[in-house]
Formats: sequence, structure tokens, C-alpha cells
Amino acid sequence: MFKGLIVYFSQGGTTARVAESIAAGLRKEGYEIDLCNIKDKRPPDLSEYELLGIGYPVYYFRPPFNVTDYVNSLPDLAGLQAFVFVLHGTYQGDASNPIRRTLVRKGAREVGHFHCLGADFYLSYLKEGYLFSPDHPTKEELARAEAFGHQVAGYAVGKPYILHEKEPPPPMVYRLERFLMSRWLIRQMYSRQFRVGAEKCTGCGLCIKLCPTRNITDRASGHPAWGRDCLLCLTCEMKCPEDAITSSASSLFSRLLVIPRLCILYNIRHASSDPSLDYVRVVHRHGRTKREDQS
Repeated sequence: MFKGLIVYFSQGGTTARVAESIAAGLRKEGYEIDLCNIKDKRPPDLSEYELLGIGYPVYYFRPPFNVTDYVNSLPDLAGLQAFVFVLHGTYQGDASNPIRRTLVRKGAREVGHFHCLGADFYLSYLKEGYLFSPDHPTKEELARAEAFGHQVAGYAVGKPYILHEKEPPPPMVYRLERFLMSRWLIRQMYSRQFRVGAEKCTGCGLCIKLCPTRNITDRASGHPAWGRDCLLCLTCEMKCPEDAITSSASSLFSRLLVIPRLCILYNIRHASSDPSLDYVRVVHRHGRTKREDQS
């Protein structure tokens, strides 16, 4: 029996659902599939696998740093068959290219590439009242993911595979945003802007528990402290039930960064007028996102 490993990054569960659907398609073709969410644990050694899948949501028109770090850490893959899948709330851009390129550089043989929409719980959009791609991935998209698993199984046993062209680069405004959210700037600037209101924080520890890189620690005061290993996912602020956390997404500091602010507003205006995308208006308070059309 062939054995495969799907390594993915999922915080809200949408990427996990796509990973499970792809795994279902592979299992129906006789594969034994292990799933690993790198948010929760370190992936196993690859020596016992014939197939590797990498999945992740698009962050700032690129892969999340923890996914990039994992793929960069892989040894020589010596012909291991590999595929990549990504979820995006608005535009995919070329966020799959760096991971596909690194896998090939490390000796993997690509046997598939898949992408679909996923609900975009990005705090800066939520604070402006927009949730893009709600209710995605849909049943149809999950069915496509399962069908993709069937296809990968065929390619893995010798069915001819036509290498997909690399995704074209996104328009300049999105490349500018990607630059402004580079790892260096996040480490040196944005990660230093997290603050907690001592009068609001109850010390519940939810932000520490939810941080995907273990970047938040508990100070002696009982309040959280942030390090520099930040993805800028903003989950800590988004999920805080007391609205005690502020960051570059919500503080006065962010309003002083005119270009990033204009990029966010441009993204919202462009995506909300795109007939190929759907969205709902929302209100985000106390760690919850509520649709305006729901009582």
C-alpha cells in the first residue's frame, strides 16, 4: 500500500477540511494517508512516505512563514512525489509558487496543484465590516478537492502529468502589500505594536493557546507578552473576548502607516466590486464576528 503525508496549516478549520477531502480521494484509490496540522505538532519524518502534500491559506499574497520554514527545512526529497494546495479569501496571486519551487529544488516530483476559496477571517477586513468568501469552501469545492485526490493518485502511479505553469505575479499593489508585510518588517516593527489593556485583560490565556508559533507568553503580571516570531495572523486580537488586545491592525500607529492602510482599503474596494467574489457585511466585537443580516 502506498503511503502519503499531508502537512497543512489551519487555524479556523477551512484548510483542514480541504486536506481531509483530498485525503478522502487518495484513500479511495488505496493510499494510506496521515494528516498533520503544523499548528499543533511537528510533522513526522518523511522516510516512510511515497507522497507529500503541503497546504496552507494565503497570507498577504504569500505562504505563511511557518509553512515556508517547514518546507525549507526538508532534506533532499530524492524524487518524492509532492503536491501543493492553497486557500484564498480574495485573490491567490502567486502564493503557491515559492513552495512549489522549493519542493522541486529539493528534488520532489510535482504531481498536483490545487486552490480554492476559503472564508477570509482577516481582522483588518473584519474591522472594516467585510467578511470575504463566507461559507467557503463549499460542498462543490470540497468535492473538487476529493476529485483532486483521485487525480493525484493517478499521477503518482505513472499517469502522465503536465506540469502546471507557475501562477502569474499579482498586480503591483498586492506586491507592494506583500513587501510591506515582509518578515523583516513584521519582526522589527509590527510585532512590537501588540499591546494589552491591563484593565480589560482577565488573564484567560486564550491568546497564548491560539498562537500558532507559540510567540505569546504569560508574564508574571498574568498578562500576555509578544515575541518576534509572529505570522501577523492577528488571531490573538481577533479572538480576544474582552477586546483587550490592540496591534498594528487597530492602533493609532496603524493609522499613521498611510500606505498599508491605503492597501487594505484598496483591497476591500476592489474585492467587494468583483462579481467573481462574494462577501457579507459583519460586525466584529468581543472576539466574535456577527453578520449584519443575522439577528
